[in-house]
Amino acid sequence: MEADVATQSIVGNKSNIHGRNEVIKIFRHFNEMWTLDEGGTLHVWGPDSDGLPNLNNSPHQTYSIYSQKDFACLGVLSISTYKINSLVGVGNYIWAAYSTGKISIYDVESSPWIVKKDWQAHNDSPALGLIADRASFYRLGRQQVLSLGADNMVKAWDGLLQDDFLENEMKLMDSQYSAFEDIRVQAMTWNAGASTPGSLRYAESDAVFIQNLLQSSDCPDILVFGFQELVDLEDKTATAKRLFKSKKKDATDQERMSHQYRDWRDFLVRSLDDFMPADHLYHLLHTATLVGLFTCIFVKSTLRDRIRNLSSADVKRGMGGLHGNKGAIVVRFMVDDTSLCFINCHLAAGQSHANSRHNDIAAILDSSILPVETDPNVRIDSYVGGGDGSMILDHELCLLNGDLNYRIDTMSRDTVVYAVKANNLAKLLERDQLLVARRRNPAFRLRAFDEMPIQFAPTYKYDVGTDNYDTSEKKRSPAWCDRLLHRGSGRIQQLDYRRHEVRVSDHRPVTGRFKFTIKTISPKKRTLAWADCQQRFEDLQTKEANEEKLSYLMNVIGYDLTTNPKGDDVYICTPGELSKEVGGQVSEYRQNDSATNTPVRSAALRTREQTEPAIELARDFVDV
Repeated sequence: MEADVATQSIVGNKSNIHGRNEVIKIFRHFNEMWTLDEGGTLHVWGPDSDGLPNLNNSPHQTYSIYSQKDFACLGVLSISTYKINSLVGVGNYIWAAYSTGKISIYDVESSPWIVKKDWQAHNDSPALGLIADRASFYRLGRQQVLSLGADNMVKAWDGLLQDDFLENEMKLMDSQYSAFEDIRVQAMTWNAGASTPGSLRYAESDAVFIQNLLQSSDCPDILVFGFQELVDLEDKTATAKRLFKSKKKDATDQERMSHQYRDWRDFLVRSLDDFMPADHLYHLLHTATLVGLFTCIFVKSTLRDRIRNLSSADVKRGMGGLHGNKGAIVVRFMVDDTSLCFINCHLAAGQSHANSRHNDIAAILDSSILPVETDPNVRIDSYVGGGDGSMILDHELCLLNGDLNYRIDTMSRDTVVYAVKANNLAKLLERDQLLVARRRNPAFRLRAFDEMPIQFAPTYKYDVGTDNYDTSEKKRSPAWCDRLLHRGSGRIQQLDYRRHEVRVSDHRPVTGRFKFTIKTISPKKRTLAWADCQQRFEDLQTKEANEEKLSYLMNVIGYDLTTNPKGDDVYICTPGELSKEVGGQVSEYRQNDSATNTPVRSAALRTREQTEPAIELARDFVDV
């Protein structure tokens, strides 16, 4: 429809012009109107004899997804499972507003696109639109992007991402003001199937598992034990009781659960005392539990005093977020000036529930569950992505373990078993749901993590007490459910990745040894680096401001070759600066080469009286 604002009447109306597709964008381009639908059809409505487009005519051009030169289809990209409500180009990046209320910024020069930054811009409501304020450098001295949410909020964002620029530059320069040290970390993940430490005594290979693990660990600085299913999640009656009982009536059950966790904690403490060298003393740093999940972290006594900001939290994902039978435990702390985060997960089960697992991990990584770091300097020095430490991916070094429950797709159980026996693991890994999602799904959140190549057989699912894959009525197909992944921007190195033959559970334990690079900052050297970074941002801002002001003058105000027939460069300045520079009289300015005294650059200028009306007129047409 075309509405006349002055008469408040509909003056044009055409139906089915875009068929059944939703019109998602209408854009005014000079004397044309462009309409774009969700199917990728672009109609260009040209001007009539009055020089204005109208609906009484038909579109004079129609395209489907377009290149800027010949309107050819360049490709189709899937970047999210959520609806994009608005896109806007800002500098070299594209900003996208989502129906979830999130805004993401993409670097489109790489394929697939790289997410430079994302955040929840409008809580619990869609982000409906984005506008890059073309006049903001003139009017406000900064580049800003405005977002409109269904919460009736308009928010202004820094288009140059100053905080992120300074953080990235400081990270690139941190070798100039930091000292680095490598510490060793060993992590174990094991779905223990409701086993107790006493369960390990019934078979000799099980009994020596922890002893062998510790004695072959090379005395790491940090030991992380991540368990899943320390309570029987298959016992539906017990699970229902834990969910629906009141706290008072549930006391006995909670005590029983706590007793199981305490047994494992005490067993691990004794094992470290018994099997680690006497000159390597370990402290129990932290334990955390969540309906079967159990994280237990030990650190060397030599490291303990360098640790601060220890905290933990959990994310429940069972029954729509109500129950902790699926979810994650998150433990984070600082070592010197580096932030570390350890995540112990148990994701949705089932061969066909890969999307549920994707949603689980997205909810875990997107949850703001940890205490916020209020010191802006610490945020820049010890967290990443402009984060404040409240989310997992804010941390510099992340280690994720767990029963992630990803399966092997499009192969029968017998085919998988045969391939395992033939040691044809490459064939199976090609169809591992986690690895497939990393290759094909740009929105898959675990793409942010790395994993050492797997060279061991699937760790799930065994008949308990045997080396036989599941022979029960369900005959579940083998899979690499138990995984270790890390994220550290090159400052985590994984040294090994292996499974252990413990038969007391239907899963095999998996361990990995890592080298974490930790930094210590020199305050004096940091001050110098900070000043250097700020100067670089000011240089960038000046460059961007000049380009944006020039674009604004030429494309919005209309100051182009028609009004500047000499083709001189435009001298960018405010009206006040212009008046001061030329005394309100001179209409042309030439800069001479100091050596030859010949003109090397000329700039067409306008006086205050000429400039102000043009800018005021443009402001009337800028919707901010």
